[in-house]
Amino acid sequence: MTALNAMTAPLADVDLLVKRDQSRLIHPHLPGDVPDRLIMVEGSGCRLRDAHGREYLDATGGLMLAHVGHGRRELVEAAAGQMARLEYYSSFHEFTNEPSIRLADRLIELAPAPMERIYFTSGGAEAVDAALRMARLYHHRRGERDRTWVLARNLGYHGVTYGGAAATGLPMFHQGFGPMMPHVRHLTPPMPFHPEMYGGQDPTEFCLRELRETIEEIGAENIAVMIGEPILGVAGVVEPPADYWPRVRELLSAHGILLILDEVITAYGRTGHWFAADRLGVAPDFIVTAKGLTSGYFPMGALLVADHVVDVVTRDEGFVGGYTYSGHATGCAVALENLAILEREDLLAAATRIGDRLGERLRRLEELPVVGQVRQIGLMIGIELAADPDTGEPLSAEWVPPLVRERCGVIVRNNPNTVLMSPPLVMSEEEADRVAEAVGGVLTEYASRRRGPSAAPTRALPVLDRPWERPPSMSDLLAAAMEWHFDPKTGSRFWLERARTLDFDPRKDVRTEADLALFPNVVDELRDVRVEDLVPRGYGDQPIPLEVYESGGTTGAPKRIAWLPDLHEQLITWHCAVLDDRGVPRGANWLTIGPSGPHMFGPMGRSLAHRRGGLPFTVDLDPRWAKKCVAEGRSEEAKRYLAHVLDQVETILRTQDVGVVFTTPPILEALGADEELAGLVNAKVRTLIWGGASMSRDTRSLLRDEVFPRTRLLGFYGSTMVGAGMYERDGLAADEPSTFDPPYPFVSMRVVDPDTGRTVPYGERGQVVMSHVSRSMLLPNNLERDTAIRVRPAEGSGGDAVADIRPVPTFDGTTVVEGVY
Repeated sequence: MTALNAMTAPLADVDLLVKRDQSRLIHPHLPGDVPDRLIMVEGSGCRLRDAHGREYLDATGGLMLAHVGHGRRELVEAAAGQMARLEYYSSFHEFTNEPSIRLADRLIELAPAPMERIYFTSGGAEAVDAALRMARLYHHRRGERDRTWVLARNLGYHGVTYGGAAATGLPMFHQGFGPMMPHVRHLTPPMPFHPEMYGGQDPTEFCLRELRETIEEIGAENIAVMIGEPILGVAGVVEPPADYWPRVRELLSAHGILLILDEVITAYGRTGHWFAADRLGVAPDFIVTAKGLTSGYFPMGALLVADHVVDVVTRDEGFVGGYTYSGHATGCAVALENLAILEREDLLAAATRIGDRLGERLRRLEELPVVGQVRQIGLMIGIELAADPDTGEPLSAEWVPPLVRERCGVIVRNNPNTVLMSPPLVMSEEEADRVAEAVGGVLTEYASRRRGPSAAPTRALPVLDRPWERPPSMSDLLAAAMEWHFDPKTGSRFWLERARTLDFDPRKDVRTEADLALFPNVVDELRDVRVEDLVPRGYGDQPIPLEVYESGGTTGAPKRIAWLPDLHEQLITWHCAVLDDRGVPRGANWLTIGPSGPHMFGPMGRSLAHRRGGLPFTVDLDPRWAKKCVAEGRSEEAKRYLAHVLDQVETILRTQDVGVVFTTPPILEALGADEELAGLVNAKVRTLIWGGASMSRDTRSLLRDEVFPRTRLLGFYGSTMVGAGMYERDGLAADEPSTFDPPYPFVSMRVVDPDTGRTVPYGERGQVVMSHVSRSMLLPNNLERDTAIRVRPAEGSGGDAVADIRPVPTFDGTTVVEGVY
């Protein structure tokens, strides 16, 4: 698969396209007054990119159909090659074409007995209608003209044409569209997770009894066919008990009733088999297919029919009626190549292998009180949510897909109470792990919030919960944040008391980024403030699993911040999105060489390793001790400490698989100065992330081009007090200094003259001022211990960007010392 890295830039005039869409198109299942649109423009493998340039991981396969993945050149070439010869000609009457003949041969080779003939359509719903019509015609021509009834099942889905919608057992597709096709009876499906549906009976026994009673009531002589999905798809990926379909088939056959298996979703490898009928050991009279037949590269369906049915429906004047595009030459050529890819790349086995891996990860979620059951067959997965797993009381899942997409860039679907996944069969292990992390993270956080009032904010201000990678405007964020932090019901004790000393009202007067300068720099007050007083009251009165991080300690007593779980989740998700965009591999183990506590450096490294599917290794630093040694002239002691750190690093690099190293520039330079350590890094490590101190252009070029030429070098500039940081701007030339753009507007920066507090002109050096504004934390107007060159912000961002970070010579009258940090 090709990556999305080389894809074109985001589309211009996206807002205009959205407005045109809103005024022109009718979208299925979208109310007309909903303004949201997500314009997809490119795809490759399991990856998609929208018109804004954001990348997504497709865990739905479009609508359960992108089996071989997006962007397959082989299918483009198959379509173009056929179009150059014969794009289309009618398949009515005696006309035909070579691709349709070859595709029919191929499908009969793959299909289970007794499938022997093929009828092509433009999609699955058309194939369902054709099967229903054939079933009725079969009995009519055999002289049993009263056999018109169709047996279907509640919760079954068979499309929304009038025949398919009548068979579909979901009321939403009937309401307002009636009268539906007559003579359709819906039966109870086998749902083993819901014993309450069967009155204490075995699900198969209940369903078979109901089927027998229905046949007796209607009369077997009046029933033409039964239709059902072998595995319920839209209803939540529900596989029946092993004896269900064989016993249903036996009962139907005994009464001369035909059987249609709707394999629109399950055919062509989705379950690890060419057809689910093989998996379930059932021989139907019809198999309806579509979706995976062309992997979505051409609208096409195929109805597979048993010989004994064909012999009847094709006699006399033949099967009357057809579709304009039946047996479309280009569609058949695409389908042939698609099937060849499935076989050549052994994607049926991949569906089982990757599906089992994903299923194993997701089944751990059954420990959560909101997850009733996780079901996985091949690469079909359903996570059924339950308000009470003991009773099966359903819990709506409609909130999950948008949250997983916005936070993690992963696309999933839902039915009313089940999260649904059906990724392309080309999904990698790394991508499967990312899906599991994304869905698991969102459900785990939700479950923790439901456990008690302390876990979730008590006041709904959705702007404050927007993901950092898809932020609100600064004005919207400030309006919501000032309301939250300075409302007596939701603000922290610290800020509510501090507000009494302010000569302005934050709830009225802070509306722009410039207004943040109205706040005094309160960071020194965080040296001795009670940490509990920093937590907003809006989180409730119950204990919160709070982290406490410190900064400083070499220029006075340490300053502390309170770190809440929701901020941690938002920030880790943002980190992962940026690292994905920069091509930092998932599934790699991390080595963090930095202070593991009380500083946030180490914990963030551990969280990133876990979230990205790797293991965390840590070598702890004590920067306060190292700086004290340097400041007191004990240089030999400082060198011995550095050697002690490097010894630990060497042991880990020599014995473990490490793909990412996160450390400080002084440590990185020490690694490069040791030939043996540099060799280990080049042999194993693919990404070096440096942060916590400054790095000159010359040092960066030397490390990147000569010392560590086989690794990606990525800078990070952060502030523990502000609780966040930013990655080095992508695409910098060798002669450009390291430049950093903040996760605006949650974190914003100004570069000021320290004597006047006024912003310096672009291109000039000043002292950095950072602000943090979010639900869990407010720290405005914090003067950092760094100077930098003021740079214009990146497109789409705001505030200042900074370049060429350097520590100030003195801070609060104390000389600033750089040691290992």
